[in-house]
Amino acid sequence: MGIPIELHITFILLLIVVFYFWGIEGLILYMFLFTSVVLHELGHSYVAKKYGVKIEKILLLPIGGMAMMSEISKEGEFKIAIAGPLVSLALGTVLLGISTVTDYTLAEYPLFQTVGGLNILLGIFNLLPAFPMDGGRVFRALLSKLTSMSYIKATKLASTVGQYFALALLIFGLINFNVILVLIAIFIYFGASQEYRALVADTLFQDVPAKDIMSKNIVYVNSEDTVDDVLNLMLENRFLGYPVLENGNIIGTITMNEISSTTAKTAKVKEIMSPPVMVSPEAALNELIKGMANTDRVYVVDNGNILGIISKTDIVRTLSILGIKNNR
Repeated sequence: MGIPIELHITFILLLIVVFYFWGIEGLILYMFLFTSVVLHELGHSYVAKKYGVKIEKILLLPIGGMAMMSEISKEGEFKIAIAGPLVSLALGTVLLGISTVTDYTLAEYPLFQTVGGLNILLGIFNLLPAFPMDGGRVFRALLSKLTSMSYIKATKLASTVGQYFALALLIFGLINFNVILVLIAIFIYFGASQEYRALVADTLFQDVPAKDIMSKNIVYVNSEDTVDDVLNLMLENRFLGYPVLENGNIIGTITMNEISSTTAKTAKVKEIMSPPVMVSPEAALNELIKGMANTDRVYVVDNGNILGIISKTDIVRTLSILGIKNNR
């Protein structure tokens, strides 16, 4: 389906550990298990692509797989979420059926019976109505569709259920001295709380346009200016980045990062500047955060005219204010 499947470095390390303790047979069994995990994630991905969701990649970790997706539409969330567990349950049923006819022993375990049984467990476990499992998304989708509950409240409830489930699993793991269960409990607890915080933040951010947080005090540099000119300008204005103009048009951005890349004070700005990142005045704050992943500032432009500048400092200040406002 054109989806890259990547292995995290910790997954490779775990393969080495499995090979050391259980040999080649244990390694083969382990690979069968994670092939099932890949199929589970491909189930999610196949349905997600039907709804126009972009799948960046599937990442395999020692604790399972993760399909890295763009934003999922609320309309398709139920089908996308339930697709993975259904694949696991179907695969487990088929493998258990095969095991009744024939089976192979690997590392002292019957292959089809073991992988089949674990697929059934994987499907059931993921259907638990708590974040960050698939069942949490299924639960949220059903709550928001079948009741008058808002999407945020449905997320809060599913997140709370996930945290209580994690605490119960943690206590059970500690009582039975099971390190794996303790680690899973910690993963579920933080995953559940993060899901709610991320949704609240995204909801708040989409109501804040770029024009409301931009700085209108704009100082420009010319493309023919030298590095020494820009350094003098920085000392004078205390700004650490400037838009670069040529014939009245913005063609780049110059910051301390670009200046540090050269030792020649007479080097011209146009020789070392970076491409500018421009947004519209109505661009939402969550879009700005994504756009600033690889740059220190963006320029708010309307019909070719620069209206203002938004730096990472402006973003942090706005987030702090929104955080206080949301908690009052």
